[in-house]
Amino acid sequence: MEVLCPIFILLVFLAPFEYCSEALPQDTLKPMEGENICFPYDDSKPSHLLFTGNSSAGPVPIMHFKVSEITSFVSEFELRTFDPEGIIFFGDLGGNRNWFLLALREKLLEIQIQNNVALTTVDGGPIISDGEWRKITVLKEDSSVIVKVADKTVVKVQEPGEQVEVNRETDVLRIGIGAVFPNVTIKLTVNPHFDGCLRNWNWVQRDSSLLTQLLQSSETQRCWQNITPGSYFPGQGAAALDAQLFFMNFTTVGTGHWRLVLELYFRPVMDSGILFAVVDSQNNVTFSINMDQIEQTFVLTIRGEVFGTRSFPPGLCSGETQFLHLTLADNKLEMILGAEKEMRLVSADSFEALKSVWNQQGTMVYLGGLPDPYAPPSTSFFHGCLQMKIQGTLVDLDMATIKHGEIRSHSCPAALDLGDGK
Repeated sequence: MEVLCPIFILLVFLAPFEYCSEALPQDTLKPMEGENICFPYDDSKPSHLLFTGNSSAGPVPIMHFKVSEITSFVSEFELRTFDPEGIIFFGDLGGNRNWFLLALREKLLEIQIQNNVALTTVDGGPIISDGEWRKITVLKEDSSVIVKVADKTVVKVQEPGEQVEVNRETDVLRIGIGAVFPNVTIKLTVNPHFDGCLRNWNWVQRDSSLLTQLLQSSETQRCWQNITPGSYFPGQGAAALDAQLFFMNFTTVGTGHWRLVLELYFRPVMDSGILFAVVDSQNNVTFSINMDQIEQTFVLTIRGEVFGTRSFPPGLCSGETQFLHLTLADNKLEMILGAEKEMRLVSADSFEALKSVWNQQGTMVYLGGLPDPYAPPSTSFFHGCLQMKIQGTLVDLDMATIKHGEIRSHSCPAALDLGDGK
């Protein structure tokens, strides 16, 4: 037996791939034939850009190699993301008692090391989640692991306890990009979902042609050439979050008066689909905002009844970001669309019904579509880029209970930007 630290071994990404799910069709993010495109976007996905967030949408690369193949203790790659938290890569050696994790938390790099002695967590360095490409180097030096950004050391961590015994001839290391492995039982302290992109990797100066082959054969494994902040909805699915996530802010006005406050910034590919809906525990839609392509209007409903419409602004399909602000309070609805404001009354029964459902256990907020029992046609799904605040809280789709696998939580193609492309 030879004593080795498992951490540097985790930097070797060279072995046959294993998949935890089947690949999705390559054209799932593109408009379907015959769709009336509202505004086009740049959907180019070069084969050298690796998407890290396929744990819910397609195959996750899991690599195996023998310890005897290790020739270098240095690995580097470039990372680009707007996501403040998630797993960059994960690996274990000899089972899940000895593992290593490189992640982001609150926009900073974080290392977690677990062996049979203890768990050590260290974070630091510059803000990473700004959409810029960052060169990251991870290396083993004596009993420490060092992380560099742009060749400057930003994190250094000592392995806890004694080094782990490793058999160089028989032991195997597993590596997963952007996720832990299926059926792993460790308790993570970081949200694993990570909307990020890797390029220009050099895994300890070893051949990475297998990774290249994966990218060439599967478009779902690739990133867009240019991205901008926002959540991307492909027009084929929805996301749902527990309404209780939005209880704490702006739920009252005056003295004990409940209100619902929404802020939507969006840029549609299609001028149709559900933007927002409140759904009770029985999957009844209590409130919704929908874009009606035929009538060219926004349609607002309460308990299945239309109580308001608003014509599309002339610039809806111009490629410019649209702003919609809605407040429901004291049996009144105030709707601001662009620079125009409109006020209308809501019946006391309807307002009280929405208030009651919002405060019930099991109520969900749906974005981009409705629950499966409604089996809506494709035109009922929103296709475009969206950012939203609910009750003053910015929505993070990594907190979603339900999310279609092709929805990107923190990035949109460049032509759908809510800012400057990266």
